[in-house]
Amino acid sequence: MVAITAIYLVAYLQAGSFPAASSLVGHGIGVLGFILMLMTEILYSIRKQLTDARWGSMAGWLRSHMMMGLVGPYMVLLHTSMRFRGLAGLVMLVTAVVVVSGVVGRYIYTAVPRTVDETERDAGAANRLAAQRGVLATWRSFHVPLTWVLFATALVHVAAALYYATLQR
Repeated sequence: MVAITAIYLVAYLQAGSFPAASSLVGHGIGVLGFILMLMTEILYSIRKQLTDARWGSMAGWLRSHMMMGLVGPYMVLLHTSMRFRGLAGLVMLVTAVVVVSGVVGRYIYTAVPRTVDETERDAGAANRLAAQRGVLATWRSFHVPLTWVLFATALVHVAAALYYATLQR
């Protein structure tokens, strides 16, 4: 993020304003950020489905999911040139909600123990674990569909940008 910010600041200082979303820097940052966001979702989801895969631990994949889930949206934010109008503004709003949801989910996930501790084998421990897992499941039922909305609106934005930038000229 530091390197991306440095590149963006150089472009800002040279132009005297935020690089336009349609500029080389703006497009580059936006495209790379969107690719990172896609990788965040697709690669992590594939790895979760392949329980017998030997390419990396789930903890490592979760860490990369969280890192790309922060860096990609940050790059997309820079792509906006700090203008939040129309469909692009809606996409950025949904992106922000997904990122905040992800941060909240990270804390929910770490708060839920994987098993009932040996020292807590009372009747209430299993109920507490079930309740905590229920909170995690509820969060996931919000976060996952929200990411689908994000990618759907982002793809409409990309299609509209390509249409108006190329076919309308």
